[in-house]
Amino acid sequence: MTENISKTTNKDQTSYTDLLFGKRDEYSLEHRFFNSVSLFSALAACFASITNIALQLSFILTAFTSFSTVILFSFYYISRKKKLFKPLILPYILYSLIILSIVWFFNAGSEGPVVFVYLVGLVLFVIITEGKNRIIVISCFLGNLVLLFYLERQYPGMVTPYDSDYIRFYDVAITFLFSFILMYFVVAILVKSYREEKIISTKQRDELIYQKKQITDSIQYAKSLQAGLLPDANTIKTILPNHFIFYKPKDIVSGDFYWVNKLNGRTIIATADCTGHGVPGAFMSVLGISLLNEIVRRKEVSKANQTLEILRYELKETLNQSHKDYSRNSGMDIALCVIDYNKKIIQYSGANAPLYLIRKNKLIEYKPTRNFIGLTPIEIPFLNNEIEYEEGDIFYLFSDGLMDQFGGEDGKKFRSRRFKHLLLEIHKKPLEIQKDHIKLSLLKWMENKYEQVDDILIFGFKP
Repeated sequence: MTENISKTTNKDQTSYTDLLFGKRDEYSLEHRFFNSVSLFSALAACFASITNIALQLSFILTAFTSFSTVILFSFYYISRKKKLFKPLILPYILYSLIILSIVWFFNAGSEGPVVFVYLVGLVLFVIITEGKNRIIVISCFLGNLVLLFYLERQYPGMVTPYDSDYIRFYDVAITFLFSFILMYFVVAILVKSYREEKIISTKQRDELIYQKKQITDSIQYAKSLQAGLLPDANTIKTILPNHFIFYKPKDIVSGDFYWVNKLNGRTIIATADCTGHGVPGAFMSVLGISLLNEIVRRKEVSKANQTLEILRYELKETLNQSHKDYSRNSGMDIALCVIDYNKKIIQYSGANAPLYLIRKNKLIEYKPTRNFIGLTPIEIPFLNNEIEYEEGDIFYLFSDGLMDQFGGEDGKKFRSRRFKHLLLEIHKKPLEIQKDHIKLSLLKWMENKYEQVDDILIFGFKP
């Protein structure tokens, strides 16, 4: 498809419009219009000079139209040579109005052919202007024409009449014919240019659609790979019967991930928020899941903070984060819990990711270590919290996606205070019902007015 666009472009490069008004890859469409208008106006002035000589009209008029031919060709030359046109538009319009006003008095006024030239000029001015400038130009143009009619009526001696009706007929007829031909070419070139632009824009649109489909298909495949790395619902249900997972990626793939495993009679649960979202975040999440699987496969891990320390070391080694270049740092925030059912203890360690516990209608927040998994200027050892859980306790691990979501009447962030209040409202409900409440609260908060700003992950469980 790209090759087709190139062929079309090569074909366009040999067209006469490109030779006269500039190639598409060098000049914008508006610039090419100005080139065409300035060239046609110069040709019109040249033709008028030839007509004046042939009909033996005023020498002053002939000299003036000849001089104007040079000036108008200068606009065209500067526009092509310097490759600029916007600064030339106003001087071009003002000079054109001066030409038409002077020719009006030297060429029989309203009885001469200048009226046709004014109509052509109005069309040309409309082509090269846009928006409010177009309205101003049209108003000035019509105001100038009204002023000329008024001056001719009040001061008829200012107008130079024709020497005979014979000369008047031929001058008007020739000018009318040339104006008609000029208008035809202007409209033809405009139509041709728009058609060419439409063909190219259509091909480019099709190319973008095709590329988008290719990229989307690739990301969809990446999504299936990422989903394959995440623990499936049945596995989690077997390891941890009482839980819910609210998982809402911002894009097709996510930078947030959850991870559940069982080792030596202990259940290990983790939720992580990787640097970025979408494809970059997904790459990091795949790496995080792989490293956690490898750590529990070959390491005898007994403490939550020990797992995070190993994970930090392994991630830096994998990403070669040993040169102290913090500007390109990547990593993740993570909360990790280890449930020891024999001792009825939950170990928690967090890297910028807290743990919430709701016990007897009160929310207890276990704060994380203020370091993330990755290269940091100062490495703080991850703390290990041991929590003796009781019957009815419910724990929540989460990323910051929901807290950072904009919404509500004022477009503010959801914030942790509102999130805590929501959990206290719903914590007595069955876990799957809690998930539905969180989903509805998010939709209500966003009100179909705000886009999701980050991946969202909330993992609630009872030991």
